[in-house]
Amino acid sequence: MRIADAGDVRAVSDLSELISLCSQLRAEDVEGDGALWAATAALLGSGRLDEARAALRLRGDAAPLDAAARAAAGDAAVDGALAAHSGRVR
Repeated sequence: MRIADAGDVRAVSDLSELISLCSQLRAEDVEGDGALWAATAALLGSGRLDEARAALRLRGDAAPLDAAARAAAGDAAVDGALAAHSGRVR
């Protein structure tokens, strides 16, 4: 099922934020996109990512996103996702 077909505007908004913020991070050569991907996947559509994304966007601080992902999905899942991400990026 497509996310847009489910009618969940928050999930679509989260994906839009993911794309936008990843683009900003790349343009500014700032780390943190792995935590952003992990948190977005773990909390998609929950409406609980705004403050953590702002910390990354404004201060380059990915720790709140990492913590949110770990709280939602667990350390093992996040560690696996970050390892896979680092193998595909850069």
